[in-house]
Amino acid sequence: MDSDPKFHVAAVVLTYQPDPDVVSNIDAVSAQVARVYVVNNSPGDASARILSPLSGRDDVVILDQPGNVGVATGFNAGIRAALASGFDDVWIFDQDSTVTDGSLRRLLEARDAAGDRAGIVAPALRSNATGVVYARETGVGAEEVDVLISSGSLFSRSLLDEIGLHDQPLFIDYVDHDICLRARGRGFRNFKVYDAILDHSFGDSDPVTIFGRRVYRANYSPMRHFHAARNRIIVIRRHGFGRWFWEDVWFTSKAWAKVLLLERDKRRKIAAALRGAWAGLRYPARELRW
Repeated sequence: MDSDPKFHVAAVVLTYQPDPDVVSNIDAVSAQVARVYVVNNSPGDASARILSPLSGRDDVVILDQPGNVGVATGFNAGIRAALASGFDDVWIFDQDSTVTDGSLRRLLEARDAAGDRAGIVAPALRSNATGVVYARETGVGAEEVDVLISSGSLFSRSLLDEIGLHDQPLFIDYVDHDICLRARGRGFRNFKVYDAILDHSFGDSDPVTIFGRRVYRANYSPMRHFHAARNRIIVIRRHGFGRWFWEDVWFTSKAWAKVLLLERDKRRKIAAALRGAWAGLRYPARELRW
């Protein structure tokens, strides 16, 4: 491959019932990498129409899945395709994330500076809804962290050879926590790179004003609450209580405050979360499958 770093990197964009904006998000990624693998978790006429502007492009490959196979399986499908094509690094994204100029270069520079045991690196997050960098995402340079969200995370081939891919039965939620904590468990160091910015949305980012303050609701479905509760328990059982756990307690507490105070369908969401927690306690937590 070419000596230019971009020619060693492929991106994976995971889509599910995408909006037309996904094409511009893919364009932004493709400007920084050699190829983009679009993993389509909702094959059918509607998604085909949205993704049709990408067909015939040499730098984009669409991988239609048999249905919604989940985040872990979907990302793994794209990662496997990229590695099989000879790429040394894979950069993964949700469909509603927009990468900013120069992000890949900054991630690679930060990883190189961190040394041989650098693990997963990812950009800081800026709200698509407000255009403001999230308060907990501000800093200078790169900082070692326990976990990173999936979208924007950069993986090297050598790292994946050692820690494996995403654990597919987790399906969605805490898939990113699990793979990051596995990397740390093998002695790798994960980094948040504040000089690289990713515009991102959590859920619907549905605005409501309360006490004169604008608050954004995620409006996750009961199914999402089930998997979040189940997988949180699984990750705790696998990896224990570290710094990541207390950060997650803060995030989860805020999210549930919004659910209880501002969202509809509270009873179904609470019931789903309770079922998920019970399922997490009964899950064979040490078993990894990908």
